[in-house]
Amino acid sequence: MFDTHVIDTLKHTSRTFFLPIMRLDGELRDTVAAYYLANRALDEIEDHPGLPPDAKVALLRGASRLLQQESFTRQDVDALLGHHHDQLDVVTRQFHDWAVALPPHDVAPRLWDSLAALADRMADWVQAGFRIDDEADLDRYTFAVAGSIGLTLSDLWTRHAGVVTSMAGAVAFGRAVQAANIAWNHEEDLARGVDFFPAGWSADDMCRYAEKHLPAASAYTASLPAGPIRDFCSLTLDICHTTLSALQHGTPLDRATITGLAARYAVPE
Repeated sequence: MFDTHVIDTLKHTSRTFFLPIMRLDGELRDTVAAYYLANRALDEIEDHPGLPPDAKVALLRGASRLLQQESFTRQDVDALLGHHHDQLDVVTRQFHDWAVALPPHDVAPRLWDSLAALADRMADWVQAGFRIDDEADLDRYTFAVAGSIGLTLSDLWTRHAGVVTSMAGAVAFGRAVQAANIAWNHEEDLARGVDFFPAGWSADDMCRYAEKHLPAASAYTASLPAGPIRDFCSLTLDICHTTLSALQHGTPLDRATITGLAARYAVPE
């Protein structure tokens, strides 16, 4: 079971996923928390405002290589980060904890496979300057980042609870959530010189892109049996819907709002 440090790190790094993860239980909660934090560690490299692109590419490709080894240590991570170590967020500096120490040993390789692919795809997007010209480019980006995460989570649902889901629905789930977050973070992204919106798109266009994937994402969630896994997905989609509403109608969206959404779901004992 994870400790208060893991809980505090989740709370610090995630607006969307902290409370849904806390709706899971036991080994599954440990696994999803580890996977989320390892993803966030890579994301902090991709998004870092002070690192030049070549440094980001080297770090992301280096992380992918570590994940494809039989094992790696904290010292290996420190060596990879090198003189960038102190520039990087603590969640990145603790990458070994999330990828190796926290997840159950027998499932960790499944996470490494997904994380290695994600790191290489992030490096590709850094090299491309995150250029998204049209919806097809956006599809590729949301699949690379979030759709593939949805697929991995579906594998975890099957492994831990015998729940078999639609893989297409898992991709739609990831895309909808990612697009809502892209829309929400647009001004912050622009301030660091990155624009994930296709050329000529407005916030309303990005919200419509998210909404296009919501029916399949909702069907995916509805197909899950009642319990912690469906609570995780349902709460995540509730936050997605509320994010889109906040953007389109100016309704509140803060930690208290999200906590209120979470109150609809029973907390595991």
